[in-house]
Amino acid sequence: MHVTRSSPALARSLSFTLTLALISLSVVALLVSNALQMASNWQVHQRALANQQQSLAHSAAVEVRTFLDTRWNVLTTAIKMSSLATAPAEQRTESLERLLVLDPLLEQLIILDDDRFVVTTVSQHRGKTVNFLDQALIDDIMQQTMLRNHYVSSLRIDAATGEPGIVLALPLVDAFENYHGSLIAAVNARFLWETIRRQTPDPASLAYIVDRQGNLLACSDTARVLRGDNAAGVAIVQKFARERSASIQTMHYAGLSGVEVVGSYEALDEPAWAVVVETPRAVAYRPVLNDLGVSGLVLLGAMIVSGGIGVYLARWLTAPLVNLARVADRITSGERDVRVAVRGPREIQVLARAFTTMTAQLEANLETLEQRVAQRTADLQEALAEVETRAREQARLLEEIAQQRQVIRELSVPVLPVTNDALVMPLVGAIDTERLADIQDRALHALQRSRARYLLVDITGVPVVDSQVAQGLIAIASMCRLLGAEMVLIGIRPEVAQTIVGLGLNLSSLHTAVDLQTVLRDLALRRDYHGVAHNGGAKGRGNGF
Repeated sequence: MHVTRSSPALARSLSFTLTLALISLSVVALLVSNALQMASNWQVHQRALANQQQSLAHSAAVEVRTFLDTRWNVLTTAIKMSSLATAPAEQRTESLERLLVLDPLLEQLIILDDDRFVVTTVSQHRGKTVNFLDQALIDDIMQQTMLRNHYVSSLRIDAATGEPGIVLALPLVDAFENYHGSLIAAVNARFLWETIRRQTPDPASLAYIVDRQGNLLACSDTARVLRGDNAAGVAIVQKFARERSASIQTMHYAGLSGVEVVGSYEALDEPAWAVVVETPRAVAYRPVLNDLGVSGLVLLGAMIVSGGIGVYLARWLTAPLVNLARVADRITSGERDVRVAVRGPREIQVLARAFTTMTAQLEANLETLEQRVAQRTADLQEALAEVETRAREQARLLEEIAQQRQVIRELSVPVLPVTNDALVMPLVGAIDTERLADIQDRALHALQRSRARYLLVDITGVPVVDSQVAQGLIAIASMCRLLGAEMVLIGIRPEVAQTIVGLGLNLSSLHTAVDLQTVLRDLALRRDYHGVAHNGGAKGRGNGF
């Protein structure tokens, strides 16, 4: 069986096209579906992440507020219930010691009078006091408490124990709101550190408490607090210091550790602190990125499956078409008794039946066409023979016409000898550029052959003499003189003379005569005159030109 190479190539191209189309449709549908799903997941995760960050910050802020409010309430109740402002020294000491028992986080309590002298001091551990008072701190405390404000210091680290602490102070007033000094409490801040650590379930996350100057009061990474790191350059801290907002905020920025993070903060009303919770982006978006990876694997698997299905469907659809292409190749190579197997989808079966019918009709048409071609070939051969005969006849006629044109051309410009030394050229009819050139050529060749001395040009039969013809005649006269002969122009009619004068042509260099008879007579007289002169006879004078 003869099969050309073009059909399989076409079949492979169709199979590839169908496969590509099916895979492309499947991939596009999967991509659109996955893209929408991933976009939705991304938005949901962003909202969940923001809620989680804000919940952590809010939870820490609530604990910090509770911690501070509890201390403030204990100290305020003690001032009012124990009359610390006016009670004797012993009673003050007893009241302060009871406070230390009630609240173990109170490390030390001190009462300063309005002259900034220490009136009473008690410590959680006997024989051990927290050395935190300095002049600057006392000045700040007295300045705030005199204005009836509460005072909260920045974080302080006990040099002896390494424990973190903060200083709380409030005005010491009596029942009539008279100012009698300040009640100062050194509070152990380790509870704040523990609170912050609980807000970072992921080791890579950070939670910290910061004031408006960026000072770290507590941090899940305690080493940063001990080093005295400052967070004033962190974007979320700058936002807190700038806006002084107590609302929860969520931002993307470069965090305290220098990496990109997702952070939230909640500001406290009193003191001016903020609780910040930061989670690295890579950690925060890890679940959704994992989902993206899983979706990508699912998409890849779906693409492979759809590709396999596409290849199978493409081959199933193109197999009958391949068969049709092979049958067409066999018909092209000359086989006529070929039938197409009817199988495949219904549309392909219909196409196969139509192809079989078409093949039968084509065979019948080919037979009819061959008969017609044979008949037309015979007719064409006969017509071709007739055309060749006519062409030969036409060539013969053209040759005869060319010979006749040559004869006519020679007869139209005759050069005839009239005497031994004179030639006459009678011109008849209109003279164009081609004929003028022919006249010049024949006149010069005739003078060269005959060596005549005179060329008699008779233009009696020329109807029109224009400037071109006149210039040509003058040129012939000049050429004749170069060959040692003279040209005589004969037969200028009155209307031709008027035309020449009207054109302003100068023909004074031409010899003219009325008719040929006069010229011949003058030539005879000139010969006779020259003959007598040559024999020494009497001198005579001719009346010719």
